[in-house]
Amino acid sequence: MTTPKRRVWHRPVRRRDVALVMTSAALIWVALLAGAAWQVRDHWQSVLALRHQTVTLRLPTGMPARAEVKTPLYLRLDTQAKVAVPIDQVVSVQLLNKLSAQAVINTTVPVDTSISFDQDIPVSTEVEMKIPVVSWLPAMNVMVPVTFKVPVHLTVPIKVQLPLALDVKVSGQVSEPIKVPVRTTLHLSVPVHAKLKADVLNLADFNLVGLQAPFDLRIEQAEVRTPLRDIEWCYSITCVPSSTTWLAGKR
Repeated sequence: MTTPKRRVWHRPVRRRDVALVMTSAALIWVALLAGAAWQVRDHWQSVLALRHQTVTLRLPTGMPARAEVKTPLYLRLDTQAKVAVPIDQVVSVQLLNKLSAQAVINTTVPVDTSISFDQDIPVSTEVEMKIPVVSWLPAMNVMVPVTFKVPVHLTVPIKVQLPLALDVKVSGQVSEPIKVPVRTTLHLSVPVHAKLKADVLNLADFNLVGLQAPFDLRIEQAEVRTPLRDIEWCYSITCVPSSTTWLAGKR
């Protein structure tokens, strides 16, 4: 039994291919370095801290400038302010005095009672009587006056509905507070007395004319931030201009 032979890559590598791969890698590396340098130059900035530095400045001719004059102004305000105050709320009112009013009452009063009658009623009358005188004669008609008292005992029940119409004066006192809704607008005159302080600021824009004398300026503490794209890079004799300078030259 024979063991199969492994396939081995025997194709020779040419120098041109090796040079092409190395050149491509070098170009990619240079492109990465150029991109990183461009990002640093375009987005980063340099920071320079200044401490106790003396600077001499000279303002150029035609430089626009602005002058500000700030003056405090003291005033006293004495006036009457008219204020409109809207009111929309419910107010509790306690009435301490008695209230009197004229009231008309129309109603029906039920009556359920009984009346007792206990009295002797005197009776006076005449009674006709026949009195026989002789047995064989007819009887005689005689009028006899009679006076007597008849006792009467009565209890009469009464159940009726009596209509009642009254025009009367009613007075009383309210014990609990009354909730009164108040919806109105009060127009008030409020006196205002106050001391005021106002700052008057005057601005004047002008341009410098003529040659200005230099003057000294002392910087106690400052921090200067400059984007790297605005800095000129110099290598021995040759200087690379900044982007703003290069664009200005193109214009």
